Amino acid sequence: MLVVPRYSHHSFTGRLRQHRETSYGLLLFLVAACGLVIVSATWSQKAQAGAPCYSLSSCGLDGSEAYAVSAVVPPARPNKPAIITSPSSGQSFSTNPVTVSGTCPDGSLVKVFTNGILVGSVICSPSDKFSVQVDLVIGQNVLTAFPFNANDQQGPAGNSVTVTLTQPPGGPGFSTELLLQSVDYYRGVPPGQQVDWPITIVGGQAPYAVSVDWGDGTSDVVTRLAPGPFTVSHTYNMAGTGYLGTFPLIIRASDAAGHTAYLQLTTLVNPDMFGTATATSKAKGNVLLVIWPLWIVLLLMVISFWLGERREKHIMEKRLEALA
Repeated sequence: MLVVPRYSHHSFTGRLRQHRETSYGLLLFLVAACGLVIVSATWSQKAQAGAPCYSLSSCGLDGSEAYAVSAVVPPARPNKPAIITSPSSGQSFSTNPVTVSGTCPDGSLVKVFTNGILVGSVICSPSDKFSVQVDLVIGQNVLTAFPFNANDQQGPAGNSVTVTLTQPPGGPGFSTELLLQSVDYYRGVPPGQQVDWPITIVGGQAPYAVSVDWGDGTSDVVTRLAPGPFTVSHTYNMAGTGYLGTFPLIIRASDAAGHTAYLQLTTLVNPDMFGTATATSKAKGNVLLVIWPLWIVLLLMVISFWLGERREKHIMEKRLEALA
């Protein structure tokens, strides 16, 4: 039989009723049900905050409710070395730059060093190969290559190749007196966000002309009046066209004496790796912050009314006993 609560006032008879007028059982059931709903919503929000969602639809949100956050999943450390297959040990060169190529773990970022100095970087191709142009210094050059992940964790060491750069009689053109260096071998940004590359000019004779090829069809020319560090900046309006969304960054410099320098680096412009993940909406979180206190207040109100009714009934019973 369906029982429908009535909220109309009972006529006053002067007698104590056998039943309390408020359906506390029903009220407590409704309050408990609301509590379960709030707990479920809170748990769901925490679960969504802990798990990545990469589109508004997968998060169950529309654009008005979501806000963008950046997230990068840490990649595994490379488990294979980068092996230089060209050039071969013992080769001699008379011009710069020189192409260094070899094999590498797929998706790793390969740093190439000569005599322990970083001279270039490139991302490993899907065919597990790399190729990058580097500047040699006059004399002996010990070339090494190491694979790194995005967290700058190095993989196992590979081979080393020793080559020589000879200086032709007369004429400048070698970077032994002019070097380009960078503390970073790659940088990553989403499209539409400015990327800053720190570059350092070492040696040479001022002034310097620096050409920066950003890899997306644009280039800049910078004049420097003295050696030392400086920063070049650029905003990519599209994702990288290379493997994993990369652009090669090629920097050339020349000084007043005619010496030249070359440096190739890598810029990662991949919207799937930088800044496209969406999180649970602010609005939903703010609503829960308001609902929880309201639910607690409602529960306390029900308990206080129940205790107050019991207290009043107890007082009235004592008074009736005293009159009797």
